[in-house]
Amino acid sequence: MREAKKILQHVLIVTLLSVAAGVATRLPLFRQFLAGEFRESFIARDRYPGIRFVSLQEAEDVFAAPGASVFIDARPAGVFRDGHIPGAKNVPYAAGATRIPAALASLPRNTGLLIYCEGGECQSSQGLAKLLAGDGFTNIRILAGGWDEWARARLPTERGDD
Repeated sequence: MREAKKILQHVLIVTLLSVAAGVATRLPLFRQFLAGEFRESFIARDRYPGIRFVSLQEAEDVFAAPGASVFIDARPAGVFRDGHIPGAKNVPYAAGATRIPAALASLPRNTGLLIYCEGGECQSSQGLAKLLAGDGFTNIRILAGGWDEWARARLPTERGDD
């Protein structure tokens, strides 16, 4: 019994030291979070009910059903030309944009849209999704892993302009 208590104390100490080391090494991120800088990085379901994140498998399923959805690449044009999902429209998103790009303005608002950017910490797909939802689009998906995950999985790609 005494040995179990001692082991538990050691586990607790190691856990606390690990948390402290994590906070110390990422202190600037914690400060940014506390200042509210990441608030726009989140998508609240109650505010944006038409937006949802999808896995690579779900994106593959959408891709396999031509015409079911429009793929939208939110990355800059130069990166898009270097490689993108076949058939994707390039709609580069600039932070703070307030107008719907002309390439999407004429689409019916219930059109399925699948938006992606680089993946990882890229926020362009989320920003574009919020902009489109604010303009009435109701069926928006975001590929959580983005282009990086798609390319890593060696799924179909193409180069050049759309």
